[in-house]
Amino acid sequence: MNLWNSLKISIAGAKLSHLVQKEQIWDHGSMIEQAKTIFYKVASTRSNGHIEDLKKYLTSSCYERLKNELEELESNEKKRVIINPVIREIAVIEVHAGKNNKPDCFTVFIKAVGIGFIPGKPQDLINYSDHIHEFTEEWLLCRQGDWWVLDEMKSMGG
Repeated sequence: MNLWNSLKISIAGAKLSHLVQKEQIWDHGSMIEQAKTIFYKVASTRSNGHIEDLKKYLTSSCYERLKNELEELESNEKKRVIINPVIREIAVIEVHAGKNNKPDCFTVFIKAVGIGFIPGKPQDLINYSDHIHEFTEEWLLCRQGDWWVLDEMKSMGG
């Protein structure tokens, strides 16, 4: 993690310690656990295609974007798919208390690793190390009632 992200984590932590005093939903540990839960559910959906299982974990706009991504993946055999991802690092890097009809939101930085392959292409499954793929993402989770749901996923590379 770079210095800029470390600074963002420190600022987010300071904001969180203030916000959690007002409302328990801002509990750092619970926020991280919710982000991890959604991450693994999204990963499962990307490999099995059962997007309906995700509906309660995503905003409607995020649900539609992911649904379109899965449909595109089925039609494009050259796109890399990551299976069995494992989170190596996860951190809250931004928090925003809601105002002006905008919901409470927070952003997490996720660094993960998984097995990458291209669907339909024969794979050499004997040497998995050739297929290991590291990637980073930033996810925006927004509050709906007493629940955090995924609103946006942004790939940062890998």
